[in-house]
Amino acid sequence: MSKTVVYIDGQNFLYAVAEYLLKSGIISDKQEVVSVDIPFLMECALGNDASNIDEIRYYGVSKIKRQTEYGERMLDKSIRFAENLRKFKNSLQKSGIKYVSCGQLRPREVDACKRCGYEDYKFQEKGVDVGLAVDIVKDVLTNEVNHVILVSSDTDLVPAIRVTKEREAKMTYIAFDKMIIRPLSVLANTTVVLRGYEIAEAYANSLK
Repeated sequence: MSKTVVYIDGQNFLYAVAEYLLKSGIISDKQEVVSVDIPFLMECALGNDASNIDEIRYYGVSKIKRQTEYGERMLDKSIRFAENLRKFKNSLQKSGIKYVSCGQLRPREVDACKRCGYEDYKFQEKGVDVGLAVDIVKDVLTNEVNHVILVSSDTDLVPAIRVTKEREAKMTYIAFDKMIIRPLSVLANTTVVLRGYEIAEAYANSLK
């Protein structure tokens, strides 16, 4: 029997949530977001159809290593990221959501400051979109999934969604307000938008 599966592009999702909460003054640092009530967001987006979901998968990075080669700041950041990832995984597990490890966070040098010449590093996620796309294609081609619900704003997933449509599987695209990606929306059977107040409520729910 084919299933209805939600595929969440983890870093993409977390960035969108944290960005909204930061701009709204609900948080003061993006790293404060270590839990979100995702089942509640699915109910907001899908209404009664949320009861038809068989599985929710959250695609994210694997264990984060301590970065000792890029200075004290990156070491501290890697330790904090690793701790927040552990907390987020625990929150997902409590909600019955499967965490799929399929990417890495790697240090990347950013452009030097034009005024002082200071060079810095930041983390860049690699591989999550590939792992997510491979699973969508595999699940659809083997008829394991006949309804793909995608939460992402990454156009790199367009080829996988095209396969979904070619196999005549249903495609629902869940986007964030003001972050609707037209190529994904065009391919989808249905596009649903999550509003800011729903994100705020989902975050508040997770803190209870």
